[in-house]
Formats: sequence, C-alpha cells, structure tokens
Amino acid sequence: MEGRNAARAETATGAHGERSEVLVRDLPVRLFHWSLVAAVSVALLTGFFGEENLLTVHVWAGQAVAVLIIFRIMWWFAGGRYSRLSAYPLRPSRVIAHLRGLLRGRSPLIAGHNPAGAWMIVILISLLFGLTLSGVMALGGEDDLGPLRAFVSYRLGDAAEEVHEALAWLLLVAIAGHLAGVFMETRIFGHPLLRAMTRGKMPVPPEEAERGTLALRGLVVFLLALGLFAAVWNGLSALPDSRWQPITYLEAYLSNCGDCHHAHHPSLRTADMWERIVRGLEDHFGEDATVGGRTAEEILAFLKANSAERFDTEAAVRLGRVETPDLRISSVPWWKKRHERIPKSVFASPAVGSPANCNACHRDAQTGRFDDAQIRIPEQARAAAGQS
Repeated sequence: MEGRNAARAETATGAHGERSEVLVRDLPVRLFHWSLVAAVSVALLTGFFGEENLLTVHVWAGQAVAVLIIFRIMWWFAGGRYSRLSAYPLRPSRVIAHLRGLLRGRSPLIAGHNPAGAWMIVILISLLFGLTLSGVMALGGEDDLGPLRAFVSYRLGDAAEEVHEALAWLLLVAIAGHLAGVFMETRIFGHPLLRAMTRGKMPVPPEEAERGTLALRGLVVFLLALGLFAAVWNGLSALPDSRWQPITYLEAYLSNCGDCHHAHHPSLRTADMWERIVRGLEDHFGEDATVGGRTAEEILAFLKANSAERFDTEAAVRLGRVETPDLRISSVPWWKKRHERIPKSVFASPAVGSPANCNACHRDAQTGRFDDAQIRIPEQARAAAGQS
C-alpha cells in the first residue's frame, strides 16, 4: 500500500516536485467524447429495447455517431498534441510493459493515453465505424432507405443486420472494458481521468501541456466532417431506386377487392399465386368474390405486372415470394413471427378488423414498403387489448 501511495505522489508532481494543473485534453476531443456518449446511448437503447417504430430515432442517432466518427478520424491527423494517432503508444512492446506494470500495482500518470487506453480508443472507433457501415447497409437492404438503397439487395441487407447486431454486442463488451479501465485508473491509481475529460486538465509538468484549446480548428474540422457526411448521404440517397417504385392502383382492383378488406399491394404475392387467387374467386377463402370476366382479367394483369418478382423489398421477399397452402399472407411463417406478440384482440378490434387489413397498422401499406417507422397500432385496438 505504501508503494502504491508513493507511486501516486510521484506521478502527481511536476519535474521539480510541484503539482501542476495544465491542459492536456483539447476542447474538441472533450466535446466529441461526451457527444459520442449521448449518441451511442440513444442508438443502443433504441436498437436493443426500442419498438420498431423508433427506427427513425435509431437512424438519427446512428447518423450522429457517423459524423462524430468521421470527425474523430480527421482529428487523429489535425488535432491537438495528444489527440493525434501518431501520439498513441500502440507498439506491442509498450502494451506488454504497461500490463506488467499494472500487475505490479504501478500505472504512471501521463499526459497522453497509456497503451491500454490508446488501444481501447482504436477498438471503439473501429467498432463504431463497423456499426455505422453495417447499419447503413441494413437500412438500405431491408428498409430501402438511406444512401446504399440502390446498391444493397434485401438479402445482403439482412446479412448486414446480423453483423450489425453482433458488433453491437461487441461494443457493449468494449464499453464495459473501457469503464473498467477508467475505474481502475481513477479509483485504484488515483489518476484524474474524469477531470481531464471534463475540464481538460491534469497534474503533470507544464512542458507536457496541450498547446492551446484548438476550439476554432475543431469547429472547422467538425463542419468539414458534417459536410462530407451530408454530401455522401444525400448524394447517394438521390440515386434512382431500382428495387422499389410507386405504382398506380387499378380502380377496378380497389373497388372490387377493397370492398371486403384492404387491397393488398401486388408485391405481397407472386404472379403465379395471383393467377390462382383470381382464377378461384368463386371460393375466395370461403366467400364468393366473383367479378366480371373482363374485370377479372384486368385485375389479374395489374397484379401480375406488379407482383413480388418485380420488387426487392422486405415485404416482397419475406412475404410475397413465400407460398403457403392456403395462399394467405398471414400464413407465412415470417408474418407469424413478426406478429406473434400482438394479442388476437388487436386484430379482432373494430379499428383493425382482421389480419388482412394491413393498412390499419402499417401507414404505408398501400406503397408496399412496410417501413418499421410507419407502424402505428390504433389506440382503440391497444385499448381493446389492455395495452397502454
């Protein structure tokens, strides 16, 4: 214990034995740190615990993380004395020496980052970069949104979501390791890391101080990062969408099929399935839905021209292209999985009516997109199910 206290005293004094409280964390990196904490917290909470209609908030948080990561990478080369990547002690020999010192109960206070802390920063930045990239790929492939929607197929986006989730769990592990390291440095070795990341100052020799606050340079670099992100996001998002396109509904289809239930988007069945459905309207799920011969042919032509094969959306791939013996959309296993937590009383309520009325909860059902952010269960249906 005496040796540890002596180490604390030794590392808290200047070159001439005098305590010096000097700036070692520039203002831009401190603002970056706490902004990233806020953005990552929102992203993790909405990703792990948020409902599907919070996708928009999750995307906003992810965009904020992306801008901050771009800024931090740029700040590795334009930042202050200890913010630059060149100042990080990343050599394996230094890491090993640092870990050996920890085992002996010694961790000298330094103005920059110790080897373990430097590697943790690199790991966290790398994980967050991977998370934002996989998130944008999942957004483009699964929801047909964002800058990569024209390049990422649904299947690739679905795979990206799996990677995104795995990286999120790894990020939690890395954050836990980071917090454990901060706890060790502050509580065991008495290093004022939290004060350094709030006030920017540490008790180190004056010659180890940062050279200025770098506030103006940080603002310029941040605006560059924001501009770069906005240019790429908006520029790529403006490219033509070949995986989904709006359709003009046939009036005969809306007036005939929409009389009994929501007129489903044609991408929810394949051309072959629509053929069998229309040819069997005399026994349409237990009802006689027969229409005039010419009208039936017009409806069938419209449905086949816009069937599931023509779209690469989540609904078209997961629902439209999956055949069931009774041809019902609600019989598809993926549909059941997505709706299994919804009480049957919600579907039976007057506000919904039946599982066939997709538009009751999916505000964009008529477009065939079925974006998660557009899901809203009617309040009347929630009340019927005893939900708040």
